[in-house]
Amino acid sequence: MEKTTSHDVTVLGCGLMGSALARAIAGAGKSVAVWNRTHHRADALADNTITPIREIDDAVRAAPLVLVCLATYDGALAALEPVSDLTGTTLVNVGSAAPSEVESFGVWAGERGAEYLDGAILGYPEQIGTEGAAILYSGSETAWAEHAESLTLLTPVSVRVSPDVKIASVLNAGLVGMFLVPAVSAYVEATTYMLGQGVDQALLDALTPAAFGSIQSETARVATAIASGDFTTDQATIATYAQALGGAIDIMKETGLNPRVFFAAIENLTAAVDAGLGDLGFAAQTKIIGTE
Repeated sequence: MEKTTSHDVTVLGCGLMGSALARAIAGAGKSVAVWNRTHHRADALADNTITPIREIDDAVRAAPLVLVCLATYDGALAALEPVSDLTGTTLVNVGSAAPSEVESFGVWAGERGAEYLDGAILGYPEQIGTEGAAILYSGSETAWAEHAESLTLLTPVSVRVSPDVKIASVLNAGLVGMFLVPAVSAYVEATTYMLGQGVDQALLDALTPAAFGSIQSETARVATAIASGDFTTDQATIATYAQALGGAIDIMKETGLNPRVFFAAIENLTAAVDAGLGDLGFAAQTKIIGTE
């Protein structure tokens, strides 16, 4: 049976990100229904194009495309439990979750008749609606074909990355959780050290882009090496890095600093050398990941 709807999109969850999603879609001329456990958050969004709805069952039935932006997938499942039939609904969950949770949520949605996409937001609420954010989607090709136009209103950088529903979550965990957050944390440590030693911020700002360029080149080499299994190098080896940083711990302790991310990197390099990988390139550290 065809679903009868009154709005173009429903957004479940009106926190900072959910509110930004609703405003971006409404700002592009779509009609949006919103629901939140605490009604005042949804009511605060009310205008000519955004309609707060009290009951979640009514909110889900209000639109063919339902964006779920709740804190956890367990919370989303609990909130959606009163909605037994999702036939005619495309459900898109843009919260953060482990890949196994994503797969379970996709099965749950499918059993209730929904098409399902999982979304990973790379960006902040203020960047929604601009090219400053990216949203990765994985899952149903049918859902993407039907709703790509609406989803692209959230950011022009909206991409379906895989039919495998967990891949957006894997990319989010890898690029943001495992790479971006530690990288920025390392930059906090490095900047604390450099400014503390008298480096002028203007000089630091001028030189940092060159470091970013080196990171971009190195990450491309690392991905290629890990994919191919060829870790030979005619550039700096793991042993070279380990030797160069050998005295860094003492230097940092002399300054009164305890840069944990930096020390963890030295520990990884040392472990790789001890494992007999010293003559190989940086990417060979992959061989010690997941080993005792």
